[in-house]
Amino acid sequence: MVDGRPERPVGRAVRGFAVWARGGDARGAWLLAAGEVRDAGECGAWLRATALRLAVRLDPGPRTRWAPRGLVRPTYAPGPDAPTALREWAEDGGRQTAVAELLAGGGSFGARFPDVGGAWLELAAVPVPVPAEASERKPGAPMSDMTLPGPALAPARCDAETDVPHLMRIFAKRLSIHTLGGEPASRTRCALEAHEGVEHMGKVRELREGAVWVTFTREMPPYQARLLPPCGRGERCGLYDGHPGRCVVEEPASPGAERMREAGVLLEGAPELAVTARPFDLPGEREEAMRTVRAIEATLDRVLRAFAFPEGVGLSAPQIGVPRAAALVQPPWGAPAVVLLNPRVTGASAETDESYETCPSRPAARTPVRRPREITVETTTLTGHPLTATYTPPLSRLIHHEITHLEGEARPPRLPVRTSRPGA
Repeated sequence: MVDGRPERPVGRAVRGFAVWARGGDARGAWLLAAGEVRDAGECGAWLRATALRLAVRLDPGPRTRWAPRGLVRPTYAPGPDAPTALREWAEDGGRQTAVAELLAGGGSFGARFPDVGGAWLELAAVPVPVPAEASERKPGAPMSDMTLPGPALAPARCDAETDVPHLMRIFAKRLSIHTLGGEPASRTRCALEAHEGVEHMGKVRELREGAVWVTFTREMPPYQARLLPPCGRGERCGLYDGHPGRCVVEEPASPGAERMREAGVLLEGAPELAVTARPFDLPGEREEAMRTVRAIEATLDRVLRAFAFPEGVGLSAPQIGVPRAAALVQPPWGAPAVVLLNPRVTGASAETDESYETCPSRPAARTPVRRPREITVETTTLTGHPLTATYTPPLSRLIHHEITHLEGEARPPRLPVRTSRPGA
């Protein structure tokens, strides 16, 4: 079905649904999200939340959190518009009521939303056969052995999210000050399966062993933090007494060498990674620079399809076999990638920190690396003009990492240390 209208019910009662979202174009289709939900109510909520989430990620509104006010403005263009269609479908009370009635009757649902250039997005739900012994199923256990083409179905994850205030991030770091870990997150999502109750649990800081978790509600920001060991994956979650639900199984700890190789990334040990990248002579090599950036962008897209890199990720031209001084850095909050042409570190803070890093070229290694907290980087625009910018965590770490690649992995970049700000 193309217009988002439900199919007719099949007339049999079910107690669970397999749900998924896909996207594709002329090249093929990709699974974007999948899970199993326990009843028709959860199924309808999952479909609606996923539609809104896809719409926001594809076409952020004027009040998006990562952009300054006024930067994102509406524009109008002919042709299909999947994000707008997804929003309209999710916010149309009549269509949501029809979907709820369909699912309550045990029907299958499917809707495809066309987009520009022949691309499309799809939402679907099908009844899951429930075995006779389903009443004895332990909480959180799969409702059936049904699988979909592609990745295995995962439990439906709670969709509650919240911003993490600056003071809570400081508290989370102080709570775990004697443990190596990443930078505290500025936003967190409930890490539990879909559950009852108003309290949600999200990770704010990943640690070598365990994490700092916070408690929040949909109306209140985080108001409690706990330093907890790695979650036990037994019959009960084991985080603490009274924990409101089971943790959703997370992404693998590493991207996987084979997946990165298939995405087109050279792995550690390749001779191309030890060569200093050659700068572009701009604007004379403008076309070559644009082709290189497009090649990195295409590979980075495949990398992110293979592994989420929740802390952000970068990719340099040498990592795809091109010995030129270009790199892209994808911030962890979903903003547009930062393009770096001929980047050069011109200043670095004396203050440093140590944090874990995951690199597409070193997928098996997740080791703590010490880097300056703030760096100043000079790049070149396509028109040949120099451009200087100062970066703070987490971008400073990601960008510094990519400059290391451009100078050859065996030779870290030389850092002019800045001990104080100008005029201080």
